[in-house]
Amino acid sequence: MKLKHISALILFLFVFSFAGISQVEDEEVQMFSFSNSRGIGSANVHDFGVIKNLPATFLIELQNTGTTDMKVGRLTLPTGVGVTLIKETIKPGEKGGILVTIDPKYMDKGDFNKQVILSTTTVSDKGVITTKTAAYGLKGQVL
Repeated sequence: MKLKHISALILFLFVFSFAGISQVEDEEVQMFSFSNSRGIGSANVHDFGVIKNLPATFLIELQNTGTTDMKVGRLTLPTGVGVTLIKETIKPGEKGGILVTIDPKYMDKGDFNKQVILSTTTVSDKGVITTKTAAYGLKGQVL
């Protein structure tokens, strides 16, 4: 009889411990969004059009939709694309951004279709670390 109660208690503790660890608030999962967009997909593409002799720039705006500070972490850049990080840490409700530069000196002539991939990290009040990665498309033509 005691073994049955102990087994039930262990199962109970395991189930609720697992549920508590895996539970993350929706606000923290939706840490950031690209301004003027809904989620990640084809809407997150900027068309530079035709780029001739001078570098072209575009600001990718980020908004922290969570409840804790968000740090912009790793950026993966394709060849010929440069970036300037406007803010490394973005407070809840604030906007930050990444200034993207396409320099025709470092790009092959013709059409291009590339992606900037970025990761952000937040730490909740409870110490839960959440990382989100998203891509922003860049396209155009270098003459």
